[in-house]
Amino acid sequence: MRYLWLTLAILLAGCATQVPSFIVAPQIFWPQQMELNGKVFSFALVDLRPRAQTLTIRQGSKEQHYRTSNDVRAQLEQTVAAALQEKGATLNSQSPVQMKIQINQLQSNVIQRPLDHQVTNQVTMTVFIQSDNGSFTKSYAGDSNFTSPLKVDLAAVERELRVLTEQVLNQLLQDPAWKDALN
Repeated sequence: MRYLWLTLAILLAGCATQVPSFIVAPQIFWPQQMELNGKVFSFALVDLRPRAQTLTIRQGSKEQHYRTSNDVRAQLEQTVAAALQEKGATLNSQSPVQMKIQINQLQSNVIQRPLDHQVTNQVTMTVFIQSDNGSFTKSYAGDSNFTSPLKVDLAAVERELRVLTEQVLNQLLQDPAWKDALN
């Protein structure tokens, strides 16, 4: 009987210390226009964030860092590539025209206090276009913050970071400046 209680206690302790699931999987919603029709370029999305963790929770002097449960870089690359192709672009890795989107910052910082918590989200991305005609570089950024009562709700933090990421991606993808640089 003691063995059974010991086993149950260990199982419960293991369940209580699970790493939270935190997923960032934005979607892109564009007006249905074939504005990239006939454009051929290579595309890559790189993650150059200074730290691999996306979520940081601070409570007093204690700090916990968490990575996303999904591969954010691959998720964003797949989402943006699909959006570019829906707009009529042909993505060809052998093309002399190169488009690269760099993730500079994609993070959510939570300060947990006894009666409430404060969340600050930050997303920064840079687009690079390189062609025989020259190069183009422009950064796009957004931030958001909110305060809520009691303990942090990770689903709400996840949703807010996803929405902010979608806003920055839409800002980037709808900017005519980089599209002109493809010519």
